[in-house]
Amino acid sequence: MSVRSMQRIGAADTLALLRGARGTVVLTTHVTPDGDAIGSELALHRLLRRLGVSARIINTDAAPEVLRFMDVDGVLERYEADAHDALLETAGLIVCLDFNAPSRLRRMERAVSASPAPRLLIDHHLDAQPFAEHACIDTEACSTAQIVFRLVMEAALPLDSALAVPLYVGLVTDSGSFRFERTTPEVHRMAAVLLEAGVDPMRVHRQVYDEYPLGRSTLLGLILAGIRSECEGRVTLLTVTRAMFEDTGSTVEDVENMVNYGLGIKGVEVTALLTELPDAIKISFRSRGLHDVNDVAARFGGGGHRLAAGARVEGSDLAETAARVSEALCRKVRGEEGEAS
Repeated sequence: MSVRSMQRIGAADTLALLRGARGTVVLTTHVTPDGDAIGSELALHRLLRRLGVSARIINTDAAPEVLRFMDVDGVLERYEADAHDALLETAGLIVCLDFNAPSRLRRMERAVSASPAPRLLIDHHLDAQPFAEHACIDTEACSTAQIVFRLVMEAALPLDSALAVPLYVGLVTDSGSFRFERTTPEVHRMAAVLLEAGVDPMRVHRQVYDEYPLGRSTLLGLILAGIRSECEGRVTLLTVTRAMFEDTGSTVEDVENMVNYGLGIKGVEVTALLTELPDAIKISFRSRGLHDVNDVAARFGGGGHRLAAGARVEGSDLAETAARVSEALCRKVRGEEGEAS
């Protein structure tokens, strides 16, 4: 999937493009969607509906159970070729939210690539591949929800809890509950506006963080019991095997955010969590701030933010991949790649 050029546009032009779409606007996001992905989609879908624009949400994967409370209208659809390829073929516009490479669509990539519909990218990640004709990108934003919020403000429609809750979920989850690097004054001003619109922060926190199944806590115990300390305690590695999922009755979505436990140890500068999938190893990287990890992720075919990135290694062995990740992170913290540590 490629285009000759990708036009960067602001909120006003993005809103005009959405309003002028001739046909149904299809919203989609990356595999294993998180709070920012689902929240941004639902908020944009509700905005388009209020503007009189026909829209549908079609994703490769279903939303995690803890995020489904936001889908009160049941508009989230899981992609099936027989049911959705014709729609993608005739869409007025395909909006790609919260990802910067078409490979992140996995099963949907072929259908989206083959569609003659124009594509709009709304995202905050670094180094976007030029696969969309139009792009509303802000790599300084802490979340895609922050960009969608600007579209809501540009539309000058009343902001109520139906719009505010999914935006708040996206903001909270991708800012690490307001503790990550891009938590700016603008982020807190946005949060204040959303609270004034009717968001109940205690309810959101309870739904997103306090409704996990018992199997997830059991899985977390196994992961932490097997944590590895490398490079004089400056690097930690966490691994999740398929057997651990089976033993605890948990799923891949239960691993979300567990990588952050690797940084919660004194002296640790970078960490990685490796998850064994049926056909690949998923890697999540995090940094405390001294070192960039997006370039490390890039060497494994991934990317992301400076302090939070990820990759997916197809058909790989978990132990072999863990050894390669350990070596790469140790080289990073020791400054053996031209970076002062």
